[in-house]
This record gives sequence, C-alpha cells and structure tokens, in this order.
Amino acid sequence: MKKPKKRNETRTPDVTGAGPPDWTPMFQAFREAFEWALDVAKQLARDYPEEVAAVERVRAFMRKRIAGETAQVPADDVLFTFALIIGAIERDLGPVGMLGPWFAPAMKLPSASDFWERSFPKSVTVHIATA
Repeated sequence: MKKPKKRNETRTPDVTGAGPPDWTPMFQAFREAFEWALDVAKQLARDYPEEVAAVERVRAFMRKRIAGETAQVPADDVLFTFALIIGAIERDLGPVGMLGPWFAPAMKLPSASDFWERSFPKSVTVHIATA
C-alpha cells in the first residue's frame, strides 16, 4: 500500500545531476511559436523603426538562449514586445479575459457608489403647511 502524500509536501523534480535543470530543450520545442509571435509583433510595429528594432533585439535574445548561449536584452524591449503580442491577440480574438480559463478573468473594480449607504429613503413626501 502506498503512503499518501501530504497536500503541502515539497516535491523534488525528477532531474538528476548537479545544478539547476537545463531549460534549453523546452525553448527549442517552442522555437517556431516564438518566431511566429515575434513576426506578428514586428508586423504591428512595422511603421516605427525603433519599435521594430526592439522586437528584433528580443528575437536575437531568444535565438541565442535557445542555442544555449548567454544573452542579454533590455527589460523594456521584452515588455514592449509582449504588449504587442497581447495587443495582436486582443485585436484578432477579443479581450484577453474572454479567451478562456488559462487567462485571468477580467477584474471589475467597485465604484465609489457601491460603498455608499443611503441615508434617506428613495422617495420623500413633502407636506406644506398652509395657514
């Protein structure tokens, strides 16, 4: 009989060897998807050479990392390129929250009036005294 695992038990990955696991094979498997998404981002930025250059810096970074080489890229370039890709998804498929459970659902923030309590009745009858 197997010993039941505790819910919060720390699991160790099935990786042998010293040091952290090598993620390069996963990135190689997604190479075609990365290239396609970066092509979409480049197409959206096509009228702005400095934005195309940012996408291409991200592409060069990804290619080097997939090849197992060290590389660096400005975080602004990565965030900008990611925003272009999300923008393309929303343009083509609708808002990200509508795409399915793998994206975070849209968040509705309450308005200030949601916190107010009415201190007077909805209808008020006014009586005017006449002398």
